[in-house]
Amino acid sequence: MTLLFKPKSVIEFIGDSITDCDRLADEYAPLGDGYVHECHRLLQAGYPELQLTVLNKGISGDRVTDLKARWKPDVLDVNPDWLFIYIGINDVWRFFEGNREEAIALPEFENTYRQLINGARAGTQANIRLISPFLAEKDPSDPFRSKLAHYQDVINALGTEFGLPVIHLQPAFDWAMLSKSALYWTADRVHPTPEGHMLIALTILRACGFTL
Repeated sequence: MTLLFKPKSVIEFIGDSITDCDRLADEYAPLGDGYVHECHRLLQAGYPELQLTVLNKGISGDRVTDLKARWKPDVLDVNPDWLFIYIGINDVWRFFEGNREEAIALPEFENTYRQLINGARAGTQANIRLISPFLAEKDPSDPFRSKLAHYQDVINALGTEFGLPVIHLQPAFDWAMLSKSALYWTADRVHPTPEGHMLIALTILRACGFTL
């Protein structure tokens, strides 16, 4: 598979804390200290001649409704060549931790996500990719993982509806946890360690034709 990115493409990642990774802190600006930074490093090292630009538009704590509130300045006004949408874990996590009233029920999640895709399609030239969130939990009957599965299914269905590729992180982490524990890949089943961020970066880039 040939790398999908054309020369001088602008590649934007938008999402929550997993994307954010302290991107506004002086020592990590502007790409943060997570998978977005790793994507940048891998692309620059592997394909320096393409002169690709990577943007990080993650904000810690965001849910799909928060993305909607900032969709115009952070997506439509940017008009990237590529847009990677990585959202959903906080929408579900709030049912189990934090303020339950801030959780996003499945119908609202689906409808809002659909609005985001429609908006990006109408208002940008972006090639869109959907990134399905993961939970570093081996037991599929775990309440958090079981509920997250419904949101993963919605993202899959939206990918089918719009003809958009979906990048699945859950199988990557399920495979990784066969060799090393969840605590090797994440701090709390949700937030990745450096190795977890590299796994996300490689999973995303391999889906786009990246080869080492």
